[in-house]
Amino acid sequence: MMSFEISLLQFVAFLDLLAVGLIVPLIPNHVKQMGGSQLYIGLLGSIYAGFQLGAGPLIGSLSDIRGRKPILLLTLLVCSVAYMTLGLTSSIAIIFVLRAVLGLFKQTQLLTKALVPDYEKVESKQSQIYGKMAAISGVGITLGPIFGGHIVEDYPHYGFTIIGAIVSTFFLINAGLIYMLPKTDCIIKTKAQTKDVSQNFFQSLLSGIKQTFVELSKVEWLKYWKIFMFQALNSFAMGVYYSSYALYLKTQFGLTPKNIGYVVSIQGVIGAISSFLMGRINSLYVHDKDYSIRNNHVFLLLSTSLLGICLAFNIYMYSILLIPLAVGNAVGRLVTLEMVLKRSKGDHRGTLIGASNSVRSLTGVIAPMVAGFIGEFFGISYVLYASFFSTFVGLIFSYQFRSKPSKVD
Repeated sequence: MMSFEISLLQFVAFLDLLAVGLIVPLIPNHVKQMGGSQLYIGLLGSIYAGFQLGAGPLIGSLSDIRGRKPILLLTLLVCSVAYMTLGLTSSIAIIFVLRAVLGLFKQTQLLTKALVPDYEKVESKQSQIYGKMAAISGVGITLGPIFGGHIVEDYPHYGFTIIGAIVSTFFLINAGLIYMLPKTDCIIKTKAQTKDVSQNFFQSLLSGIKQTFVELSKVEWLKYWKIFMFQALNSFAMGVYYSSYALYLKTQFGLTPKNIGYVVSIQGVIGAISSFLMGRINSLYVHDKDYSIRNNHVFLLLSTSLLGICLAFNIYMYSILLIPLAVGNAVGRLVTLEMVLKRSKGDHRGTLIGASNSVRSLTGVIAPMVAGFIGEFFGISYVLYASFFSTFVGLIFSYQFRSKPSKVD
């Protein structure tokens, strides 16, 4: 039977992503209404992703030193204040600062997962807990856009402020729940051991940012570069798509925030179902030992659906094409990870997974800026063509990769 502490952590993870789903899809349109350009919107996404890139190792290290519970409490309180301010401010400059702050401190999912072994010592049960936590969190990120869209549409003048207050309250509730957790036997380093970290916080921040590039430098690129290229092309395409879809739907089809919320949620549900069915999908490719055929089919699916979305003449056609796009995105992330692990043969798997996350993070910084540049100088209707071009390049290379299996290793 699951303990109270684990159930509480799962609820915190759910409430966290419910809050994110409420407000994040609405930020681009909110900035647009404030007079912000497409470049500003793209830069907002890049700033957040950039700070997330370096903050993960930093916050993780601080939680090891100071204790996971107090660091998680600190980040939740900072996020609560930041989201409340985000809902109240009318300054784009302040929004930029707040997105940077949130990029640095919004590490709830990382720290919540890190707390699980403190309350569940059996490793076999920990993996089950992580799986359930991911599924429960997925429900939150799916429901959030629907509720957020309804609120903004029902209260067009101050709906975003209401959402900012709700999200801020959710983070306060999570802080209260984490505070309720009992103390554990987690070893916290002594004052002498933490002296250098306390005195050189800026240096620690710099080290956290550099950690990503350290991971990348450890990889045998001649052996893995093709796989990371596929991952980068996939991540870039999805990064461009997700940074512009809300404005695209509003501009091209005149959708209201409520309807945009439904579209986003449907895509999230399809992606979640695809991930759960990964075992069944793999059973269709028993002869595809190196995952190259699956990789090629993923890019074929993504390219076809994105081209169709670019050419869609109504919202119904767009919505139908979201199905293969969501499936391809969900399956593609897992396929590229499996390709990496397959070739690692147990050697430096942790480093490779870290490098894989770094590639995804780096494309997360670049993609919003590219989307903002295209939207500003060519129009929002052309942004998604960048996504299509990225997956089409991946389709060509993945076909060559598949057709020459003897050159894989």
